[in-house]
Amino acid sequence: MAEVLVIGGTGTLGRLLVEELRDRGHGVGVLSRSASPPVPAGVTAWQGDVRTGHGLARALEGTDTVVQSVAGRLRLRATEVAGMANLLAAAGHRHLVYVSIVGVDRHRFPYYRAKWQVEQMLEGSQARWTIQRATQFHQLLDTALGTGWLVRTPHLHFQPVDPAELALRLADLVEAGPSGRAPDVGGPDVLSVEELAEARRKATGQRTRLLRVPAVGFLGDFDRGMHLCPDHRVGRVTWAAWLGSQVRPGVARQD
Repeated sequence: MAEVLVIGGTGTLGRLLVEELRDRGHGVGVLSRSASPPVPAGVTAWQGDVRTGHGLARALEGTDTVVQSVAGRLRLRATEVAGMANLLAAAGHRHLVYVSIVGVDRHRFPYYRAKWQVEQMLEGSQARWTIQRATQFHQLLDTALGTGWLVRTPHLHFQPVDPAELALRLADLVEAGPSGRAPDVGGPDVLSVEELAEARRKATGQRTRLLRVPAVGFLGDFDRGMHLCPDHRVGRVTWAAWLGSQVRPGVARQD
């Protein structure tokens, strides 16, 4: 059994991965900026910050594998790029598993470009590494559509995937050891943003206004589907099934 440190272990994906690793019998630690993060029974919580390197060395003691699953959208370069630099400096010969996004090598969206830079850092290092790319989570699209409006280009589609299914793949990769670039993970359906919004309206009663914009810059990359992997429909939980599984008190569904 491995001793695994999960960075981002209190997030949407990280929580699921921590529980899966624990249930498989691995020793699991979670690194968090919080002094007392919510972690499951049997999981060790460590306070630290990958952006500065504070607490990393102590949290890494006795570990075999580190999974970097934190999403650095707010402090992009500090969390993604500087965070990986700190991790590479502290991890030594440990197995590093990095969670990335489908299409980062050809997409101009700034968050994706930072992810691509991190992938290149890993590839150029002496570390023992695995990179797993995935498409967007159901929760992310639900949140975006739940704001009440969303921009759309003429051909905008998404391929939502269940993070629970990605957590299973990541746990397998932890057990497999350094695997280089793992095959992409995508959801079972490639749906237009109109189809996503309509299915959500039927499930929640909430409409989303879709604002048409030209397919320029990184929006053009989304319009061309550079964030999709239709040849890797690994997930089985559809958008409709996921919507139907959510408990939304006080919301009546509309057919």
